[in-house]
Amino acid sequence: MVHRTFVGLALALALTVTGCAVHPARAEGPFGGGLLRRGAPTMGGVFVWADEVVFHGYRVQKHAVVGHYRLLDPNDRRLTFGEFSTCMSELERIKAEKNLPPMPERVVVMLHGLGAGRQYMQGLADYIEQNGGPTVVNVGYPSTMGKIEDYATSLDSVIRHLDGAKQIDFVAHSMGNIVVRKYLYDVNHLTPAMRPPVTYGRMVMISPPNHGAEIADALGGNKLVQMAAGEPVDELAPSQGWPELEQQLATPDFEFGVIAGGRGDDAGYLPGIPGDDDALLSIDTMKLAGASDWLQTGGIHQLMARYKQVRAATLSFLQNGYFVTAESKQPLAAAR
Repeated sequence: MVHRTFVGLALALALTVTGCAVHPARAEGPFGGGLLRRGAPTMGGVFVWADEVVFHGYRVQKHAVVGHYRLLDPNDRRLTFGEFSTCMSELERIKAEKNLPPMPERVVVMLHGLGAGRQYMQGLADYIEQNGGPTVVNVGYPSTMGKIEDYATSLDSVIRHLDGAKQIDFVAHSMGNIVVRKYLYDVNHLTPAMRPPVTYGRMVMISPPNHGAEIADALGGNKLVQMAAGEPVDELAPSQGWPELEQQLATPDFEFGVIAGGRGDDAGYLPGIPGDDDALLSIDTMKLAGASDWLQTGGIHQLMARYKQVRAATLSFLQNGYFVTAESKQPLAAAR
């Protein structure tokens, strides 16, 4: 009975996380819905488009199914579509016409988690910029329509096209942290000449499944979940794809900190997940050895990026290297 209750709760939570993404993904179509005309409004690529280039709000995106590209303006209106070179040529024309400056030297690259879109992180992005933090590049990717290695490849493209940026910081929620860690692994295995010409500053991991997601084991065989959440469910499952994926993830070799939610007790929200949990992940699975600070704020997984305390702590870490104060830092020398 407990197992059945756990699976039922987990399924409901998974569908909440994915936002029942299947239907919007189909509705948007291969070119973003609407007529194929310049200036046509789009949904911004929430479920089927991956950002490949982001520059002062302009986005070159790749369709997860058909592989075509499109260029969006800062208001998510389609300017052109077709080949990558076509979109880049139009973007270069716009840069010259509008005299767009290079990107700031320090940029925060922000990523959402499984089933969400970049809109979910926009409030946190706005908070950082409006309170004296660095410029934020809020990246979107089709998190239910590919594999983590695909998302890491798109992230690599975004970073390589941040013309003018010299230092990259990261802020990610949930599976977005695994995408960043996969990207870092891939970059570390390139020769120095092949790596992006940037350095890395700090990273804030919000509710990261750093040791996989126990809940994915319970959900992996469910067809409805597979339809809604895609291959990443199996990739994050400790008894399925996680052991292989974990070997292809880097621990950042620069300052990073971890923020967790949960109830702050030994029971958590979900039966079947050991110890405390945030209604999706156990607290233990979020920890990662090498973190220079750890903060448990409490709260629900799906809402973490919207909590005031999480936003304030994120900004503090980006600015100072700690979540609250230098004296209260809690490094994770041995996470598990």
